[in-house]
Amino acid sequence: MLKIVLIAAVILSFALLLFLLYQSQKMLRHVQAQQALENKQNGKARQLHPKLQKNKETQD
Repeated sequence: MLKIVLIAAVILSFALLLFLLYQSQKMLRHVQAQQALENKQNGKARQLHPKLQKNKETQD
């Protein structure tokens, strides 16, 4: 009886893990699409970090 309960608990835990992975991937794709849309609308050029900008200026 205990073995059956443990096996059921492991199967349920595995199913929950798969469900959470699916949800996180779904949310990530949604956020990436939203970010891409915002970047397209803003048309904002990417900026370097100030320290990297200084390094680039010294190289030029």
